[in-house]
Amino acid sequence: KPWFTEGSLQWPRNLSGREYNGMNALMLMLHCEKEGYTIPRFCTFDCVQRLNKPGKNGEELPRVSVLKGEKSFPVMLTTFTCIHKETKEKIKYDDYKNLSEDEKKEYNVYPKMQVFRVFNVAQTNLKEARPELWEKLEKENGRPFVHEGEMFSFEPVERLIRDNLWICPINVKHQDDAFYSISKNEITVPEKVQFKDGEAFYGTLFHEMGHSTGAEGVLNRFQPTSFGSKEYSDEELVAELCGALISQRYGMAKHIKEDSCPYLKSWLDNLKESPQYIKTVLMDVKKASSMITQKIDQIARDIEREKTENQERTETPKEKVYYASVAYLQMADDTNRLDALKDKGDYNGLLILAKEYYDGNGMDEQYTYASPLQNRGDDLLIEDQHFAVVYNGSVGGTYDVMLKYTEQEVRDHIRRYGVDRASEDVKALAREMAAEQFAEMTRHKMPVFEMPNGDVLHVNYNRDRDSLDVGTMTNAGMTVKHHYPYDHNMTLDANLQGVNEQLNDLEEYREEQQEAEYSGGMRR
Repeated sequence: KPWFTEGSLQWPRNLSGREYNGMNALMLMLHCEKEGYTIPRFCTFDCVQRLNKPGKNGEELPRVSVLKGEKSFPVMLTTFTCIHKETKEKIKYDDYKNLSEDEKKEYNVYPKMQVFRVFNVAQTNLKEARPELWEKLEKENGRPFVHEGEMFSFEPVERLIRDNLWICPINVKHQDDAFYSISKNEITVPEKVQFKDGEAFYGTLFHEMGHSTGAEGVLNRFQPTSFGSKEYSDEELVAELCGALISQRYGMAKHIKEDSCPYLKSWLDNLKESPQYIKTVLMDVKKASSMITQKIDQIARDIEREKTENQERTETPKEKVYYASVAYLQMADDTNRLDALKDKGDYNGLLILAKEYYDGNGMDEQYTYASPLQNRGDDLLIEDQHFAVVYNGSVGGTYDVMLKYTEQEVRDHIRRYGVDRASEDVKALAREMAAEQFAEMTRHKMPVFEMPNGDVLHVNYNRDRDSLDVGTMTNAGMTVKHHYPYDHNMTLDANLQGVNEQLNDLEEYREEQQEAEYSGGMRR
């Protein structure tokens, strides 16, 4: 029998969709199992009252309320008050977490345990008063994973095993026992194919991972004990609940292990003797399960990020960026302030200050490059979406403030202004543009010149020479006879027209003058 009704529930959440964690999640799942709730969504009395507001058009909606006689269930929340030691100023805990370690030392942090009373949505008239919301909650409670086939694969855990990412080695072997060895600090489990399905494999693994968190230097639960003792029984309960909680977290059923069944009576007896027993066990379960789910969730995020990055690389290749120098700072009055920020490691502040030197002018193609590092000793200190700052420590130290342009922006600039005074990187892009334009033209029709004398001349763009090469075609290819520099201030058509005009001026291609033939009669 599974710990929780198979396929019945997702992870407990509040009405806005935020997940409960740790002990709260486990207790709410057990509460749902006991009461038969099928939607694990909970709300406080105040939350229920907030649902009673006018509709979108101002109309009055049926009132939502907790059903008469229903009892609430407690959830615990630890809040933190953060007070500055000297100024006594209070800040939010989220802001405190973003402080540096030195800044955190300036605050006293006071934890406070608060208890909130919550109701399951089934304890309200939400289904009748807000049928659309109820239907939405039912759909969201669908099983989080669709397991294809009996031996489905849960990728984050497969990577955890394969890449040895857990706190101890996990050995998957063809044998019959699953166990955690305290002396060797390693987990051994049978191969997945030896289980009836994938869920059974992962549930067993989660159980053993739960044991492994009790190791010395981790959560330190283990004490010298013997098989069958109360301590051993307690540890089995921690591992079983841990396995059940994690399985439920990822949409899998966790059946009670056969070798854990003998401990059921012991667990129930301990609970009857001391209600504090379950609190102690659940605290251990909370710590162990949180440790495991945090690792699995981290791996899942890494996998999702890798997939997204791969998809972006496949679908939309990252556009090349060019760097245009907009301010070259070498005077002490300018560099001293930047030096001070650099020495403190405040690169964000340095970037903000450097941006102030940008005068708002457009791109200067003479100082626009494919890389921000142009000189020996250049060091890219920091960059954001629009700016970059390059430092060179030679000759007292200089700063080059650079504005970033996309390749498309540089291409547009070339079309408007040409490349007469451009950097070599910009000229290289201009040659690439000319080659692309010529290739596009030849896909439709090869450009040829029919000369007045009847010669047919072919033309090709030579990217290395940046020229239009003209010659005649032979079996071995084109024999080049003329080179004409490509003018990037003009279009391809204009360049071809210019070449044609120059060819027509050459003596060798002019029409041959036919001498007039005269025949005179002979006199006798």
